[in-house]
Parts: sequence; structure tokens; C-alpha cells
Amino acid sequence: MKRLLALALVALFGASSLTACSSEQGVISGSQIGIAQIGELNSINPDVSSDLTTAHNASELANLTTAKFFDLGPTGELIANEKLGTVDASGTKQMRVTYTLSDSAVWSDGVAIDATDLALSFAAATSLGGSNFYSVRRDSGLQFAKIASTPKVGDKSLTLEFSSAVADYQTALTLSVAAHTVATKAFASSDATAAKSAALNAILNQDAAALDALAEAYRSGFDSWQGITDETLFVSSGAYRVSKVSGKTSVELLANSNYQNGHLPRVQTVKLTYFADATAAIAAISSGEIDIATAEDSGIASLGDILGLVATIESPKVSSVVKSGAVTEQVIFNFRNTSVFSTERNNQDPAAALAVRKAFLNLVPKNRIITGISQNYSVVSADSLVFSSGMNYYDSSVSENGLTDYLFQDVEKASELMTASGLELPRKVRVVFDTDNPRAQAAWILLRERALSAGFKLKDLSSQDPTQVLASGEFDLYIGPRPVVSLPSENVFAITSSAIFGYTSTPVDAALEELALAADERDRGAALAKLDKLLVADAYGMPLYEVPSLLVYADRIKGFVPSAHADSATWGYQNWAVEPTPQG
Repeated sequence: MKRLLALALVALFGASSLTACSSEQGVISGSQIGIAQIGELNSINPDVSSDLTTAHNASELANLTTAKFFDLGPTGELIANEKLGTVDASGTKQMRVTYTLSDSAVWSDGVAIDATDLALSFAAATSLGGSNFYSVRRDSGLQFAKIASTPKVGDKSLTLEFSSAVADYQTALTLSVAAHTVATKAFASSDATAAKSAALNAILNQDAAALDALAEAYRSGFDSWQGITDETLFVSSGAYRVSKVSGKTSVELLANSNYQNGHLPRVQTVKLTYFADATAAIAAISSGEIDIATAEDSGIASLGDILGLVATIESPKVSSVVKSGAVTEQVIFNFRNTSVFSTERNNQDPAAALAVRKAFLNLVPKNRIITGISQNYSVVSADSLVFSSGMNYYDSSVSENGLTDYLFQDVEKASELMTASGLELPRKVRVVFDTDNPRAQAAWILLRERALSAGFKLKDLSSQDPTQVLASGEFDLYIGPRPVVSLPSENVFAITSSAIFGYTSTPVDAALEELALAADERDRGAALAKLDKLLVADAYGMPLYEVPSLLVYADRIKGFVPSAHADSATWGYQNWAVEPTPQG
């Protein structure tokens, strides 16, 4: 199923592997769980995504095989993982961040995790020197940040200095693959120590040729297309390590016996199997091959059909839950100078451009859209550009952000705003959306009905692959799925960066600085609430409703708790327990 524009970074930190409580009772010998994924296995490096559709699968693998400094708790709060290390930040105009690894942090092969591993993660996240690592974090805050000086390295620490605050600094570095593995492949060396030293020098000196070699090994060296038998590629920092790869179709994970970097696993073996669609995945539950499966972002009606299929499963006994919150359907303006909603196209007058955007938002029949879609399946109204309904601070932010002013279509108000602007009418608006998204199509039809009466003439730019149109900038409005943010996460930058929609704002930049330097969860929540209010005031766009997702899991898994904030099948692995699988 298509996960268009869920942006690679959405899922990487949208699902966490740590919760506030966990079981540390040791691995249950002989226990195993099968998890369904939709699509294909492209790489066993979970930081690599060749396109947007593989990002979710990469995140699910990362939850099990990658240790992180911070993870998201049950309600979206950040939980520090000091078993891996600490992250300290200081400064505002020039922000300094130090990542320090614990003395006990080790890879699954027993090699210590050190500063070179952090430096490699930094290089991948920033596409250092122009080298393309294909990191799923390439649209993160680090990517947009300006490095003020050469990174400083210690034995177990990396210090980065930026010319401004970086909101997602706590989650920006990950330990997806080991530097000694990548470096030996990149430089065709049998001496891991020498190869690591060469890798660090390449990063610190921005040696273009050496960085390209590292990027090639990072990007392609873990491809699963033909299957992988080289066990040096199976090294991980997380609770599980890869034990077997079957081409694009499955990967088997084994509990990491050297794991000291976070909560301990209880299930010995986890197998991720990749299916063409959710129907096939649900069928595999009936056969006993799969214990956990998800379905989402495929159209509300089809989700209802899948629920009907789940209801027919008699054995094994399963439970299912429909969740929402990880992704919202939204209407987003293009702010680039090619757009009729930009300041440049409105007599260089920011106030006039704002009036036009507010006029259009008053035309969006949000309540009718939600009502129409709920005839097929109940959906939750999305009333924040920042939070989802399952997160802390959602209710308080919604009460103040001003989005409730746009709940009902107001053609009269839209017309008044356009007349007052004194701008030429009608305005042609080029609307891009995914033709395979029935929800976006429904919104388009309802919006088109009333737009002309307020001075807007809509042009259909829908496509099965709208990414090219979005990249070109030759559009005015986007209708489709967008991620909500975490506390904090790269998704903040997906919302506010100029990468896609050309949005810039000095007050928003200031709010992002507050977010970056927030001392605790309450301060982060306050900064995000301010960001929410600023975006609404600037008529950035409109969230319509939260896209529901279905999670199905076998009741034999004890301690399984669905994530409240993400469509993840792997969240909370440390709480799972199953009886050993009978041998025969």
C-alpha cells in the first residue's frame, strides 16, 4: 500500500522502541514472533531508504536493530536512554551539542561504539560534502542546519557546533550500522581499525572521494536484493541483530546477546515478512505465519474491507485496534514564488497574500469532508498542525490555536476577504493530489464546488506520482497525507522547511529555537503549542482528519500494547512475551 509523502523521516522517530515501563526478565528460549510488512525489503541498513514508500519499513527495522539516545514514550514524550549515552546542548545564536556514549555501549559483535560511529551518522544525516548516503534523515534538522565549525571528537563523544538552534538535535543521530563495517567495505580493507581511522579523517577533512566511497558502502553495501550471507553486515546496536536475509521477502532477527544499549528483548527470534498488500498479510495471520500486521493509508473503504477479513479469522485468536494520529490528511499551500498564494504573486504584500490564503481556507468544507468520509469509516478530526490527538498538549493547543474558526465552510467570508484584498479575480489555483488516494479525491470534489463563487478557479494536477510536481514547485495547493510532529522530531522541519512548500517565518524560526533549547517535556510542549498557533495565524494550511490505521495482533503475545502515536507493529518490543514454539 502506498505511503505517499509520509516523508522518510516520519516513521523513523514516529515509532519508539522504549516505553516508560519494560520487562527485563531475559530472553525466552525458543520464542518467536512473525511480523508482516507491506512492500519489499530493500536494505538491512535501516537508515537507508531509496524512496518515500520504503521509509516506514526502514523505521520498523530500526526500532528493533538500532539503539537511540531518545525514544518516544506512550504519549509522545521523549525518554532519555542513558544506557546508550547522553546528549547535552548549550547556546542559542550558536548551538553546541555533545553526544557522549556510555562506556558499556557496544555493537552486537562486541566492538565498542565510539565517536567514529557518531561521526558516520552525522555524515549520513547531512549528506556531508554532497555525498548521497540516502539516509532517511536527509530532510532532518541537521540537513538544514549550518555547521559553524569542524566536529570535535573524543574517544566516546562527538561535539557539533551550529550557527543556529537545531530543534531535533536529540534524535538526529542514530547508530544504524557500524563504522568499522562500512569502512572496511568502502576502502576494501581487512584492517578494521585502519579503515575506521580513514573514515573519520574523511569526515573531518571532508575528503570528497573518500566520502563518496563511504556513501556508496552505506547506501548500497547492505542491499538485500540477492540475499546477504556476509555476517559482518549483520552487526547492530539494537536489541536484535540480523541473522538471515531472504532477498526482498523476509529478514530474521535474533536477540542481541551483547545488547547493553537499552531495554532488553524477551522474544528470541523476530521474523519480518514482506507482503504485496494488507490482504495477503492478514491471510498470513490465519495460516499462523504472522502474529502482527498493520494496514493503513490505502483508502477508508479498503480498510473497512480488511476489518471484515479480520472478523473471519477463527484461529489463532486475534485482537485488532483502529488507531489514528501518525498521519493527517491536510490542505497545504505552496509558498514559493511560483504560487498564487505567495507574497511575490500578491503585489509583494505579505498581508494581501495572507488574506488570500485565509479566504481559501474558509472555502474548505472540512466538516462536510469528515462527515462524508465517516459514512464509510469513522475518522477523527485533526485540529492541530503540530500535535495528534493521542499526544500530550493536544487539547490545550487546540483550544488556543484558532483552527476551529475554519471548521465550517464560509463562502461569504471568503468572498469578503478576496474583495477587500483588491486583487484580480478569479485566481487560478493548481491543485495536486494523489489519484490513488480516494480521500483526497473526495476533498477535491467538495472544494471545487464552491471555489469559483469566491473567486478561485481550480485546476486539477492530480497524478499517481505527485512527487515530481511537488519537487518542481509548479503548483499552488497540495491535498494529501502529512506527518504530525513528535517532541521534537524532524517532522517539524517537514512542516516548516522550505524544502517542499517554500515556507519561511522569522517568528516560527524563533519558536523552533525555543523548542531546540527546551529543558524538559513541558517546555517542549509549550514551544510546540506556540509553533502550532503561529502556523495557524500564518494560514500555513489546514489539517482535515487523522488517517486511521489498523493493527492486528495474535492474542498469544503477552504484553503487547499498541503504540498510541504511530502505526507501528514493532513498538514496545521489550514487553512482549510468548511461549516457546514447539519443535517438531
